[in-house]
Amino acid sequence: MIHLHFSRWRKLLIALAIIGFLFAVCQILPSENNGKPHLETLESASDVPLIIWWTPLVEGGYESRRICDLSNICRFTTKRDKLGDAGAILFYGSNVKTDDFPLPRLPHHIWALIHEESPRNVPFMPYNDWLQHFNFTSTFSRNSNVPLTTFYLTNVENLTCPTYTIPIGEKSRYKDHALVLFIQSDCDTMSGRDDYVKELMNYIKVDSFGTCLKNRNLPDRLQKLQHDYLNNLYAPELLKFIGRYKFVISYENGVCEDYITEKFWRPLIAGSIPIYYGSPSIKDWSPNEKSFIDVRDFKSPESLAMYLKELDADDRAYNSYLNHKYNMLQPITNKRLLNDLNMRKTAMHNGDLFQSFECAVCSHVHDLKKGKSESLMASERHYQCAHDPVYPSMYAKVSNYDDWYSIMNIGKCKARILDTLFRRNKNYTNEDFTNILNKELSLGKC
Repeated sequence: MIHLHFSRWRKLLIALAIIGFLFAVCQILPSENNGKPHLETLESASDVPLIIWWTPLVEGGYESRRICDLSNICRFTTKRDKLGDAGAILFYGSNVKTDDFPLPRLPHHIWALIHEESPRNVPFMPYNDWLQHFNFTSTFSRNSNVPLTTFYLTNVENLTCPTYTIPIGEKSRYKDHALVLFIQSDCDTMSGRDDYVKELMNYIKVDSFGTCLKNRNLPDRLQKLQHDYLNNLYAPELLKFIGRYKFVISYENGVCEDYITEKFWRPLIAGSIPIYYGSPSIKDWSPNEKSFIDVRDFKSPESLAMYLKELDADDRAYNSYLNHKYNMLQPITNKRLLNDLNMRKTAMHNGDLFQSFECAVCSHVHDLKKGKSESLMASERHYQCAHDPVYPSMYAKVSNYDDWYSIMNIGKCKARILDTLFRRNKNYTNEDFTNILNKELSLGKC
């Protein structure tokens, strides 16, 4: 016979009790897959909202089911025949067509708009007549439901990392380089970019690559990257090339509050000084109070050129713009920028812009169902772009002002027509829209 000490029996009983408790808990808790509950468990708890992409990002069908915020689950599709079952409709601004909307709109339909671009390609975008029909937005504006203001800045470490930074003494030895770099193949913008740079060239040497104002050819290895520009915005070879220049023209294609693209962040990452024109609120997002040169601070391209030459002759003054690279204790002092990047990091779904938008809308739909949120209405604050073309101070008249003024006025007219048609809440054709627009044009209302 085996004799066990009483204390050993007690330990054995306690161990068995713990095992039994854990087994019972495992039967209650949802099973996990990579830290996430199985979809079947969540589906049994509540019905799953269907969300339709009305303007697909890619050709072909799209079907997805995703858990958002570890608790909200939604289905996503591009199948328009499911419209009656949908809780929300998603629109990508660049793909919107004036005659293609889910009308009649059902009372429970949430319209959600994502657009990371300026209104250059969608001139009716900045107007309240259009925006007020959306309940949820994701744009560059800080007032959007899901702001994309810092979307083009991959992370804060890129700003402070000295990988591509070339010391001022070494930059000065590139005798075959101009002081200023301009790389641009998107010409004829509504911000007058080409006209301003062309005038600046009268007072200072600018190396201009790309098709706009081209006076130099990119090295062969960089020309290949330019052919696939969007997928190589921060290619190491390109950043090394930019880092050789003291100044880089960072000029947006449109003037909107908080509209900031790679044109601003890329020189900062490369250790060069951006010469910036675009968002009037750019100082709210700069790493430090003194990290870039604002075109708005100068009365003309001539006065800007004079200042650039002064900085070129004063290494200490030049380096004062690069504290984000050289100040080891506090490289970035802008708390707004740091907070935004931290919040974005926690909100981003798998680092994907559009999946993050999907999940934000999914959570909003669930909150509406639970009574935790109310249906919202967007406004011009969600986009904040000037209605008329805006240009910096310069001697010459911008060559395309009349064209862009007319385009934006017609855009305003289109927004007004869309508002009228949406309120009628009946389906209409491209011919219907065109006839109304032509009538407005003939009456001088556009």
